[in-house]
Amino acid sequence: MTGDQATDRRDIAQLAAMLMIVVVALFDASSLRGLYGDGSNFLYHLLRTKDFVHANPSRLCTEWLTQFPVVLALRAGVVDLPALILLHSATLVLMPVALWVLALARLHRDPAFWLAFLLFCIVYFNVGFFAIGEYNLAYALVALALAILTGKARIGLGWAVVALLAGLGLLAAYEAMLYLGPLLVLTGVLRLWKRSELPAVRALLLFGILAYAAGTGVAVCFVVNPGHPEQLAAAMAFFAAMHNRLLALSVAFAIGWIALSTPVAWLRRGGFFLAIACLVGLVLPANWSLPHQHYEARTLVGLALFGLGGLLALRFVAIARWPALVRVDRRAPIVALLFFVALAVSNMAYSLDYRAYLALFRNEVRSRSGLVAVEDTRLLDGRLARYGWIWAYPLMSLLLREKADQAIILNPRDYRGYEPFEVKDGVPDLGEYYRPGR
Repeated sequence: MTGDQATDRRDIAQLAAMLMIVVVALFDASSLRGLYGDGSNFLYHLLRTKDFVHANPSRLCTEWLTQFPVVLALRAGVVDLPALILLHSATLVLMPVALWVLALARLHRDPAFWLAFLLFCIVYFNVGFFAIGEYNLAYALVALALAILTGKARIGLGWAVVALLAGLGLLAAYEAMLYLGPLLVLTGVLRLWKRSELPAVRALLLFGILAYAAGTGVAVCFVVNPGHPEQLAAAMAFFAAMHNRLLALSVAFAIGWIALSTPVAWLRRGGFFLAIACLVGLVLPANWSLPHQHYEARTLVGLALFGLGGLLALRFVAIARWPALVRVDRRAPIVALLFFVALAVSNMAYSLDYRAYLALFRNEVRSRSGLVAVEDTRLLDGRLARYGWIWAYPLMSLLLREKADQAIILNPRDYRGYEPFEVKDGVPDLGEYYRPGR
């Protein structure tokens, strides 16, 4: 094979990888995954106030970024509820994915491309179903900054501006900046030390490094003095999340894939067999994580981002002195694409299930009236019951009904926690968002 043919095959494989990401993300966004979990609560408050909703000061930037399209639409007078629901989901799903694709574009024709692609697969398919989680955008911003700083190509003025903007977005993004922030600072310093960029680029990168450091400081403050101690305690529950087989197989696959590029023959063979065994395990339904585990796995996935992101930085440092360490095995791209496909199987199944769940919920709401106990519906029966969020049934009812006289599904009778609104005080009025004449 000639050098040009090899380059063409590499380009086609990388473009195929990015196209696959976009196709899956569009399907997930159209499945309205932004309503899952706390998503309905955020959208409800956006509709009520037509203003930003800030539940966690430590995540002010990521909350603002993911909410501004809906707020902009509301202030422009948009009242079509289905369109607003779709916009809400599309923003939550597509904004982080767009940043990941931009990161991969930065690494086009770079040996680090496939490692970054694996990192996307691990993050998106293990925590992405809980689309409302601010960590989705925070992790994407970190990945984008890492791609810019570790890419072997020179950093142009445009990429330097993007690196700085990513730093501004990470000023108050997520508590995981406690350890991801120092990684970005160290990587940025290494970039300035190892490469001679243009003075204007170096200045922008320096400001970006300062932003990463400031984001770390914000995270430290909120970890030491958490606004929601129960959320921090849940995020630190490592052992409760370690039974997640999909995440374990994903990380094991990454280890096997990395071994493919080692100079030791037996490590390459072992890595290949490990990767193939993990691919088989990933498509077995018994190993799929449940939807709620996408929320529980957020901290462990952040640590995986830290580990593989650190490897990206090491590859950048090693590229001049030990080029053998950054070569990609000829089998690695196809194995990486198979990894995406294997993970996409469970993702597609859950997206289809969630569409079915929303259709069932709509039918229950629109075929009834008044206050209805969730135990008197089909929402707690069968496989689709896993998509219910224990305190969000009234909110989902408000968002999925077409008329103000249709049903409100109540939370379970034995539930004693947070209630989005008190039924005895009346049902909130979202009448302006319901289409007249129905």
